[in-house]
Amino acid sequence: METITITQQSQSEQQQTTQPMGLAVCIDGDKSGFISKAAIDKFKTGIKSNPEYNLEELASKYIKPEFEIVQGSRTQNEIKFTVTEKPKAIVSKAKQVSQSSDVRERLRAKINEKYNERTSSTTKETKYTTGQSDSSDMIKDVMKLIQEKRPAYRIIDITNVLNPDTYVEYQKANYFTNIVMVAERTESNEKVFAPRSNNEKSNVMVMYRGSYRTFNYELANLVLDSVVEIIKTN
Repeated sequence: METITITQQSQSEQQQTTQPMGLAVCIDGDKSGFISKAAIDKFKTGIKSNPEYNLEELASKYIKPEFEIVQGSRTQNEIKFTVTEKPKAIVSKAKQVSQSSDVRERLRAKINEKYNERTSSTTKETKYTTGQSDSSDMIKDVMKLIQEKRPAYRIIDITNVLNPDTYVEYQKANYFTNIVMVAERTESNEKVFAPRSNNEKSNVMVMYRGSYRTFNYELANLVLDSVVEIIKTN
């Protein structure tokens, strides 16, 4: 009776059919491009142990970002690679893109923070956010009309404290808030109204985020739509 012998190849024998024993991995160029000396041996092992190695993946593990490695000639017993430093322009551009991205992210976070502060239903109480407790009937009416059109905003009267210096202070303090400021023209704030009014009959000022509008109270119903355009709801 004939005997049949079945021979099973070991894993190492199977690998030898695709990756020859004693394969030499030669590295030319600037070896300082490796992240460490040990990385050189690990890179060679990665090449030898896997016939279908992914050079890009190995490079990301063992090569510094400012260097690149490319495969050169290859024979049955030897593979050559060359390590070179990337052109300065490419490295610089990559850094600029990264830095630009970081700047955009920080700016976006800052804008979101300020937006949340401005649209928050609760605003930290300060002298710049409360306004005066007493107002004339004219200003009360103007405040009511604005509130009806912009209900998400706080309307405050700063008639009695308004002067050239406090005008700037209040505009800056409320630039990132949901506060609209109004004032009635008086002798004490004339220096604010005079350079910002078209004529002497303008007796009301509305201020918001660095902008202002002046108008005559008698025309409030006619001009209010254009006045509140400076108050943008988001």
